[in-house]
Formats: sequence, structure tokens, C-alpha cells
Amino acid sequence: MAGPAQAAGGYDLVVTDVRPVLAGVQATGSRVVLQATIRNVGAVATPAGVVHGVAFAVGGRTVSWQDVSRDALAPGASRTVTATGGPGGVATWTAQTGNHALTATVDDVNRLPRETDERNNSRTATLAVTPVKPVTGVTARPAVTQAQFEAAHPRTLSVSWQVPAGQPAGVSYAVTEIPALDGCPDVPPVAKGDTGGTSLTVEMTAGPQCVSRTEVYRGRYTVTAVGPSGAGEAGTTGQQTCTWSHYDDHYFHHQQTTQFGCDGQPQLTDFVDPVWAFVDAGAPAPSPGWEEDAGFDRGQAFTSTLPGLTPQQVSVRWGWSRYAAPIVASSSTAWTVRLTFVEPTFTARGQRVFDVSVDGRLVADDLDLAATVGRGRPYVLEVPLTNPSDLVQVTATASRDHPIVSTIEVLGY
Repeated sequence: MAGPAQAAGGYDLVVTDVRPVLAGVQATGSRVVLQATIRNVGAVATPAGVVHGVAFAVGGRTVSWQDVSRDALAPGASRTVTATGGPGGVATWTAQTGNHALTATVDDVNRLPRETDERNNSRTATLAVTPVKPVTGVTARPAVTQAQFEAAHPRTLSVSWQVPAGQPAGVSYAVTEIPALDGCPDVPPVAKGDTGGTSLTVEMTAGPQCVSRTEVYRGRYTVTAVGPSGAGEAGTTGQQTCTWSHYDDHYFHHQQTTQFGCDGQPQLTDFVDPVWAFVDAGAPAPSPGWEEDAGFDRGQAFTSTLPGLTPQQVSVRWGWSRYAAPIVASSSTAWTVRLTFVEPTFTARGQRVFDVSVDGRLVADDLDLAATVGRGRPYVLEVPLTNPSDLVQVTATASRDHPIVSTIEVLGY
């Protein structure tokens, strides 16, 4: 703010800027610290050792002041000062919702009586105050790739949200994991951290929960907008539930599975250290308790729409000649090969006929599924196995059309 022409040899103080220390819209209830920039627009320096005081007023009422700046201010020089005191000994103003006139006045109690112009000592700006606003669109999703999950099985999530327009300055966002329990003992909410940004990477810790042989973490996520000191909070609960589970299927399959994902998103799934073979023939990807189709020689995958079958029985491989099923032979003394066959196409006798052998021993001679159980019905063949190697060989030889198989299991007892 420019004043009239200066008298020779005089100093003159003006306020060039007034604002909160934390720039921007202020949060309702926050304790606001104010500051101003003063400048000497006169021809000589201000005297040293005399307080260059500044009073801060909101809506015409003094709320704080600065009374410690005593260094001389050279002609043309500026200095930023911050409130150091106020009514009742408090140097802050408690923000109230609305738009306010913020005024700073330099040399407020006339400690510098030789100032050449006392009419230009104030500057006013608008100070906006609004309550802290809740975030929107809270989402959570795995923060790792399938490859990373297979390598280390982390429980790492990325929780993200959108900040509404007009959010006050200085707001941070605290993420809390709220266990989504299914009849388990109570697990308290877990604080996961806070940030000034719009996302936070966390590790699920609300568990393990409940079932023997199963380690399960299930949680929803709350993001609370936290204002500066004294301001209120606003919380938003995410609607997605995320689950990390580790299942040791020792009794049935002696195999561990691990899964991770959030509602409405693709699951990350891994099979860890299979001791027994549990192959879903024709399946392009693993499913809980089953490995994907692997270890075969030739053939094509096919999935039928026949009713009354399990997901593993609707997928088949036809035209195969050999499956090599890896196991850990030393883990058991008694073994069984369980093969499941489903005929998805033929209905008449003699249309599909083939032989099946396990480790070179013929176990099914001229197997005709349509004649034995009919189309669309599972046929299970169990074969005891003595002293297997770590790679069990199941082979098929066609007599008519192509061999077909749904699942191949090698189980130790």
C-alpha cells in the first residue's frame, strides 16, 4: 500500500501482506497463527532496539500481536513477522466458519513516533474458514503384482481416496483398518498411519482369525480427515472388504494355498510347495485347493456347460497322452492315484475308448465313459501306488477318438 511522498530523512512502515502461517482456507476450530510482511518505504532506516509491533485483527477485533521484532529495517527492506502474543496470553486465533476481514497494523501502539506517515500502516485481506470435510471414494486394492505375491505373499494394500474441493489447509488423512469378523473373537481397529496425500500403502494386520489350518485377515478401511490443532475430524468408511488368507489343507490335500484380494477386484492366488499333486485338467488358472492344468503332453483344454458337475469336472483335457505329476515321495508311505473322467460329448457306446496306465502299469483297459456312466457323469478311478518317484507318470492310449480327463490327484496317506 503506497503512502504520500516521504519527507527527507524519514522512515515509513507499511504492511505488504497479511495471512495465516498455514496458507489457504483455514479449518473451523483450528488455532490459527497469523503473520505479516512489513516494509520500510521511507528514506532512512528504522531505529534499532525499538519494537516494530504488529497487531492482528479479525473482523475488527484484535486477536493477536507481534512485539519482539527490534532490529533496524533499512530503506526498501522487508521483514516477515509472526504473532507472539495476544489477549489472555494466547498468540493464536480460534477459527470460526465464514469469510473474515483479516487486518494487520504495523506500529500498532506508536512505538515509532517519528514515522513520516501514520495513515498507511494497515492492510486487510479476506480469510476463509470452513469445517474439515470427509473424503470420498475410499478404495483398497492389493499393492503388489501376481509375481510379487507368488514370490513373497505380502499382505500389502494400497488404500486411496478423493479429497473434496475446498478442503482446509493442513488437513492430513489417517487410515484405520477395521476387522470384518465372521464369528471370530473381537479384534480392535488398527491405526495404519497418516499422510497429507491421497493414498497410503499398508499391511493388513487385523487377524489372524478363527479357523484351524487357516490364517485369515479381513478388514474394511476408514479414512479420517484430521485438521490442524483444534480443528474437528471427518471420517469416511470404505465399502470394500479385503481378505488375505493362508490355508494349509493338510488333511485333504497336504497342500498350502494363499489368496489375497478385495471385493470386486481380481484375486491374487498362489499355491505354495505342493506335496501332493492336485491337477485340474483343462483349467487355465489355479483355484482354491487346485493347481492349474500343467504337466501334460499334447491335447486341448475344453470346458463344458453340463449341469451337476463341480468346477473342476466341467474343465477337461482331450487328446492327451501323458501327465507328469510332481510329488514329494518321501512325505508319505501309502499313495493313491485318483483320476476323474467326464464325457462331455458322446452318448453312445464305442465312440470314445482309451487305455490308462500309471507308472507303466495298465489300470483301465478300453475305458468307455459313455458306456460306463453316461455323458456328463463323473467316473472316478482310484489306484494304489507303491514306492513312487517324485514324478508320477499317468499315460493314455487311444483306441477310438481321443483320451479325456478332468482331474488328476496323487495323494499320500
